[in-house]
Amino acid sequence: MTRTFSRFVLAILRTGALGYLILVSGLGLAQKVTTARATIPFSFWAQGHEFQAGDYVFDNEVPGVAAIRREGTNSGIGVSVILYAVPAEEGNPRAIFVVRDRKYFLFEIWSVQDRYVVTAEFEHRGEVSEQQRQVPLTIAESRDR
Repeated sequence: MTRTFSRFVLAILRTGALGYLILVSGLGLAQKVTTARATIPFSFWAQGHEFQAGDYVFDNEVPGVAAIRREGTNSGIGVSVILYAVPAEEGNPRAIFVVRDRKYFLFEIWSVQDRYVVTAEFEHRGEVSEQQRQVPLTIAESRDR
């Protein structure tokens, strides 16, 4: 009976600890929502979708997703991203594309303080090669959520 009671108490403590962590992480880690604009001079691919050269808006309103839409339109596509670095110093915002089979693929998005990698490219995060192009992002809005 003591052993069963101990397991029961341990299960309650674990559940309570998990609930506390979820509550604290939800309250303590406010997400910075950023909207950025870029003029991309070439066609590119993201999440299996081809985008033509032009002016684009990027935002991270939904956690874990970078929304991409052409300037002046309401339709866009969400690309799964993972935060992989928070540099010690603020950097220049940019979108990084990698060339594969003569096509440009969205690889990383660097905000002022965060660096995100497209989920499908996670194993290559932070890599630099000659097969990349970087496009500067202009931050249009940045606010705490």
